[in-house]
Amino acid sequence: MEFFFFTDVYADRYLIDYYIVSFKLLDESMISTKEWEGRKYITDIKDWEAFKESAYDIVLYEFGDEVERFNDIETALRTAYRMAYTEASRRVPKSTLPSIGIGSPPIDVIKRVFPVSFEFETFPKDLDLFLDRIVKETEEEITRSEFNDDDEIPF
Repeated sequence: MEFFFFTDVYADRYLIDYYIVSFKLLDESMISTKEWEGRKYITDIKDWEAFKESAYDIVLYEFGDEVERFNDIETALRTAYRMAYTEASRRVPKSTLPSIGIGSPPIDVIKRVFPVSFEFETFPKDLDLFLDRIVKETEEEITRSEFNDDDEIPF
């Protein structure tokens, strides 16, 4: 069965989603999967070394076109993230972070192969308070931007 990882990167809010690493596994016992929309996605890798040895037919794609074939999944992921990170850096973002979720490698794998160290914001303890703060800050930003219209003639 063929598997794949999306090696997507966020440059601030812009998603760099050009790269995919596809591969097959000799033994699927070292992974946990979840089926979603008729496809199996890897959600956890129980044994990284066994996973690396089991992975074969590893291909890096950019915009659906084959870029390179690899013998080692770790090198393929490292290369894909380096390419995505380089592309993201061209936008001169304040932050560049890997995307996580269905289709992405598990977070512990991303930490092994991502070109720079990174931290995610911790999930808020009080979600209601967090969302209220976002709404209040967003209203302020919108209100302020409405009054800062360069095309508008001040009276």
